[in-house]
Amino acid sequence: METKNALLLLALVAVVFVAGCTTYTSGSATGRAVFTATDAAADMGTISSVQVTIDEIKVHSASKGWVTVSSTPRTVDLLELKAESKNELLADANLAADAYSQMRFEVSKVMVTDASGTYEAKLPSNEVKFSGTLVVEANKTATATFDFLADESLHITSRGSGSAGTKYVMAPVIQVTTRSNADVRLESDNEVQVSGGAVNTNEKIGMDINGNVGVGLKIPANVVLDVNGGVISVISAEGRGVFAVTDAAANMGSVSKVEVTIREVQVHSASQGWVTVSTTPKTVDLLELKTENRNELLADTNLVADTYNQVRLEVEKVVVTDQDGEHEAKLPSNELKIVGNFVVEANKTTATVFDFMANESLHTTSGANKQYIMAPVIKITSATDAQVDAESNSDVKIAGGSVKTDTTVGMDVKGNVGAGLRIPSSAMLQIIGNIAVIV
Repeated sequence: METKNALLLLALVAVVFVAGCTTYTSGSATGRAVFTATDAAADMGTISSVQVTIDEIKVHSASKGWVTVSSTPRTVDLLELKAESKNELLADANLAADAYSQMRFEVSKVMVTDASGTYEAKLPSNEVKFSGTLVVEANKTATATFDFLADESLHITSRGSGSAGTKYVMAPVIQVTTRSNADVRLESDNEVQVSGGAVNTNEKIGMDINGNVGVGLKIPANVVLDVNGGVISVISAEGRGVFAVTDAAANMGSVSKVEVTIREVQVHSASQGWVTVSTTPKTVDLLELKTENRNELLADTNLVADTYNQVRLEVEKVVVTDQDGEHEAKLPSNELKIVGNFVVEANKTTATVFDFMANESLHTTSGANKQYIMAPVIKITSATDAQVDAESNSDVKIAGGSVKTDTTVGMDVKGNVGAGLRIPSSAMLQIIGNIAVIV
């Protein structure tokens, strides 16, 4: 999968209980309990081995309390099981016929091998204990299947790109399915086949960062984790950042087009430095945006939850069309570095709109040989927890949210950018040696 927040691995552990008599009772009738492990995970990319060591398996009923099924450690390589498409035997034991309401297994370690080496994954808790109805009936077979959901169980930490420290965190997310009156067949090479039966339990349980296990719990997909001193902590999470451009400028007279090509968008925070949002060039016609009263998408991406204090736009060129044709405008600087708070919150959308005021940004030189100078004046509005409809790149709808930035910045003739800066409308301009100057 991808970067430091990429979710990776895990698979399927099937636990099978087989028992005897016609109906279950809490008496002395017993049945056979067979525990198996398999792996139905999707492709793991650079992950070549995931070795899980299970030390102990227990079940619980109201009449008997906790009953040990197995205390013999068993290590299985989940990706090897996946490659061979088999369930491997973990334990084979007799259980009293009863209604078991909880299951528990102890995982002593998880070893993950990828292209750069082998790493021990940190578990929030080595104990996976959860509720689920498992009915063991005499002379019938009951099964419990634990399907570890690969893409929701294993997380790569902030140290994931390096060799030191804990690289992986494994917090199991499991689809638990129990069946009564199922068919189980033990074949050669410890392979177990399970089929049939009536479903008694079918629910998804997970483990959170504190090791709690239950329905609806898990470590979210978009958090950035660290492990320090054996303690797992959330460094940050991700939110959505949407950047759009518009133009509410006044009438531009004989100018019919102002096409601005933005080559790159970056944001900056104290903790991360400069973060690239987009490197895909985007050309927008400011006057078309004004006429159609719309926002055009510049970038739509996930960003680490943080307070970003600057945004930087790199303008590749500006082409102005008037009654005489097309003209490339001179920019005092191709870089617009804007100071302001752009707050990205976990699992929320932050929308930032750059309103280019074309009528205050575009200037002409004096003299017969008219040339254009573009010194952007921009109103920036940024709101967190906004509602954004970005289905069409050319018409982004933004509503609501909490406004964090609402300011206007401009560029002076030297390329400086800030609040209150701009080239005065009355200035007499010339371009001398490719430099814009006030004469």
